[in-house]
Amino acid sequence: MSSKRRHARDTEERSLDRTLHDVLSKIAPTRVAALQVLIHHMEADNEGAQNVSPAEFAEAASRLRDGFVAARDLEGTYLAPHEVVLPEGLSKSLVEITSALADLVGITDRCSVSEDAVKGFRPSGNMYDLCCTRVAKGVSAFSAELGAFFLELTDKGKADEMDHTSSIAMEIGKIGRVINMVATNASIEAARAGDAGKGFTVIADEVKVLSSRVSSLSVSLTDRSNVN
Repeated sequence: MSSKRRHARDTEERSLDRTLHDVLSKIAPTRVAALQVLIHHMEADNEGAQNVSPAEFAEAASRLRDGFVAARDLEGTYLAPHEVVLPEGLSKSLVEITSALADLVGITDRCSVSEDAVKGFRPSGNMYDLCCTRVAKGVSAFSAELGAFFLELTDKGKADEMDHTSSIAMEIGKIGRVINMVATNASIEAARAGDAGKGFTVIADEVKVLSSRVSSLSVSLTDRSNVN
């Protein structure tokens, strides 16, 4: 391979890396954000409980909105310039998570958040299915599949070629597995406790830890993208 062709290939791979960073830094955090919204919903009728503060709810709502926009614009804004087309299965998954995020954002965007309270929170339908299954688990699966797809595009599947992008993708996968477990526990606890949301403190603490990990990962993704 000539040096010019190699340089062009390397430049395109770095550009695809940045695209992956941009997309995952916005979509991946919606998994934890959805669980935070679910916890808020569970605690709505349980006076005195506030495992998700108004500020945390506002941040979750912002993450959900950013993730929805990124998912909605993925194929047109992010991939079209690279002439990249998602496989049919991945494209179908994108439609599903975009729809789920739109439904959840439709709920959180109607809320008014002050320093002391969240007002106007009016959930509709099965919030456990929406937050746990459609968003948290759906986005986890999609993020892993998208990362694998990008690695395949840039020939980074070989162990000796894996760089920081691969490490980030692996970390996202690890967080995804924990989120799936927490989401399942949340559904079980919700069924046991009812709308009052009793016994949700442990799960809420786990979500807070996940939120911190996602924040750190998002910073890593952003820093990496800026460097490149």
